[in-house]
Amino acid sequence: MDSKGVGGREAASPKRRALGWLTGPVKLLAVIIGAVGSSIALSCAVGLLTENIWVQLGVAAVVMVGVPMLLADRLLPDDGTARPGLVTDVLALLWMGGTTATFALGPSLLAAPLEAQAARFDDHGWARAAWVARWAAGATGPAAEDPAETAPADETEPTPTEAQLAAAEPDHSAPAAGAEYTPAPAESKKERAALDPAELFQTWAPSVVTINVETPRGAGMGTGFVIDDRGTIATNNHVVADATKLEIKLFDGTKADEVEILETNPDRDLAVLRMKVDALPEPVVLGESEEVAVGESVIVIGNPIGLEHTMTDGMVSSRRVYEGKKYIQMSAPVSPGNSGGPVFNEYGDVIGVTVAKLWGENLNLAIPIDMLKPMIKSEYPDARGFGNSRW
Repeated sequence: MDSKGVGGREAASPKRRALGWLTGPVKLLAVIIGAVGSSIALSCAVGLLTENIWVQLGVAAVVMVGVPMLLADRLLPDDGTARPGLVTDVLALLWMGGTTATFALGPSLLAAPLEAQAARFDDHGWARAAWVARWAAGATGPAAEDPAETAPADETEPTPTEAQLAAAEPDHSAPAAGAEYTPAPAESKKERAALDPAELFQTWAPSVVTINVETPRGAGMGTGFVIDDRGTIATNNHVVADATKLEIKLFDGTKADEVEILETNPDRDLAVLRMKVDALPEPVVLGESEEVAVGESVIVIGNPIGLEHTMTDGMVSSRRVYEGKKYIQMSAPVSPGNSGGPVFNEYGDVIGVTVAKLWGENLNLAIPIDMLKPMIKSEYPDARGFGNSRW
């Protein structure tokens, strides 16, 4: 006598039921993880054709559902009998396979597209999706301002004491012999008049530049600012580190493709460039970052996700030490493309160089401007041009 269940189906054996309890959760997990990874990968691929995030997600959803359904239909037995679990098996296999391939190729072939997609997610406030995209691209540190950025930070660290801040690094505030830059006025802040944001932007936006680069991983961009009357520009090292071609664009649209790299400091993620143009912007005023106080207002001007000369404001959230290095933590919103841009106090003095976006809302880091000052010199014997930028 055969054992048949209701409707003529064979009753599941104890072994099959046990196997179902084991494979069910594994398949569910594969479907969930695969859905996330595959949607990011497919939207990233569509992002090569269009910047519209909703079109990207729409096409990704159609492909993610349509292809498994077609494949499952082809795998059904020709006699019309059912095969329980076939559709979910196909979904788990394809989605998890796509996710695995994305993470395997992310750090090499897909790094630039994934970083670009992470920037789009950041623009829409989808921090977790952006983190997954950067993780797939091989960026395991905090959300970066640029595809090459890996500056570490930990927003959970306790606020350092003044003694810890003083001992974290040697005092580099003194400029090198013969250095030329505009220092902040000697009078105290109480004796100076603060600028309103509109006035500050009108005064100093022309001194902020857009840096476009081409690298082996694709095109990238960052921000810089003019620090003297010879066309010297400060920015982050990671903005220019892998550049094969470099172009600087001014506020008025002037482009300078004759550029030298004067000096770099990969440890501090700082670089000093020089451009050759007919009319130079007014150099910024460099403040004293050791005098920065938690709670004071800050303004950032930069090029988030390519939106040139965008101004955002906030306040100093903390003076932070991480791995023996000082940072200014601030709430002024920044995004990829802001790297290397100036952080102004309310008097128009530059007190920091934007470097990293932390995991979370409005948690961002800047390198204290006193770390840059030793790199500002009268002569740079090791200056070099490169590619089409060679003088």
